Amino acid sequence: MKRFFDPSQAVLDPQAIVRAFTKKQTHELALPARAIITFGGGDLRRLTELRGASILEAWVPFRTIYLLSGTATAVTKSSFGGPNIAALVEELSAFGVREFVLWGYCGGMAPGSKAGDLYLARRALREEGISYHYLEDEDDFVLADWVDQWTEAAEAEGVHLADIWTTDAIYRETQNKIDACTARGISGVEMEVASFYAVCKSKGLRAVAFLVVSDVFSNGKWISGFHTRPFKEGVKELSRFMNEKAVI
Repeated sequence: MKRFFDPSQAVLDPQAIVRAFTKKQTHELALPARAIITFGGGDLRRLTELRGASILEAWVPFRTIYLLSGTATAVTKSSFGGPNIAALVEELSAFGVREFVLWGYCGGMAPGSKAGDLYLARRALREEGISYHYLEDEDDFVLADWVDQWTEAAEAEGVHLADIWTTDAIYRETQNKIDACTARGISGVEMEVASFYAVCKSKGLRAVAFLVVSDVFSNGKWISGFHTRPFKEGVKELSRFMNEKAVI
């Protein structure tokens, strides 16, 4: 996988791409220092409705980005998968964002995992492609140093510090792989955190990822939790935490 890494200058520049699609100047596209990224429209509403928010019109229709009223925090939505989160981080950081907070979802694999559990991703196993384009090292895991500054506040609110397995192949999550991951102390599986942490690490950006357990792997079976009360309560709790702790 190391063969993907090339330290030379990239030909495509995210700032140039955004300016080309929006037909705006750099100063018109300026963003605040912090951004919260979600994957669902409901979570986006949970963050924007409490304080009120305005759409940054210069970015429309290329991206829909909200500025939370009276704050220095932008909120936006990404499509699923490492390539999408990587492109979004590249573009937002090109116009001023230096701190990224991710609100995602994962499948629980640790013994006793249940829908609605909340995780703070300490590090992520790299079973995807993006991280190998951004990091020269061949370490199995990528971690984010900024997580240390969130740990105390997160654990005080019942958020568990966890290692995560990131994979591109959602339908190749085999029992053998699940067993191997749990043997390494990995608590959940999803599709973005390793890519997210790798891009931010390579660019000197701060990154932290919070996850809600939405489904569970147990005794060789997949158990959906998406419409259960515990899952909805977990989403509600993470929404509260984000609004209280992640908005500046």
